[in-house]
Amino acid sequence: MEINLARDDNRYGPHLSRPARTRTCLSGKLVYGDPPSLPHGSFTLDCMIKDISAGGAKVVIARHQFLPTELYLIVVKSCVAYCATIVWQKFPARGLKFSQTYSLKDGMPGELKYLQALWANLHARSGCSN
Repeated sequence: MEINLARDDNRYGPHLSRPARTRTCLSGKLVYGDPPSLPHGSFTLDCMIKDISAGGAKVVIARHQFLPTELYLIVVKSCVAYCATIVWQKFPARGLKFSQTYSLKDGMPGELKYLQALWANLHARSGCSN
């Protein structure tokens, strides 16, 4: 009896398929809480991005840390920030679903300018040339 172990890429059908994820090892910054202009400010947490697609990412954090369901992911190398929702978690990993993408090189909505400032600081410290 022959067993076919080949992956059937059409098993999800057209309405259930998700964008292909690219395995990666990028550094990122999770940002949550109030913007710095408010009394309590925002919180940041370093993370490693293990895979990413247009619709979401798998991130890994180094320690047990409570994270709110809604947050932003900054990808320094790509100059991008994503508005994201945590859809699953299994320490040390979290699954994020993106709802909005922002180019950090372009103009940002006023309430999100602090993300651009965070990215600029991270970009300068990382020594990125782009």
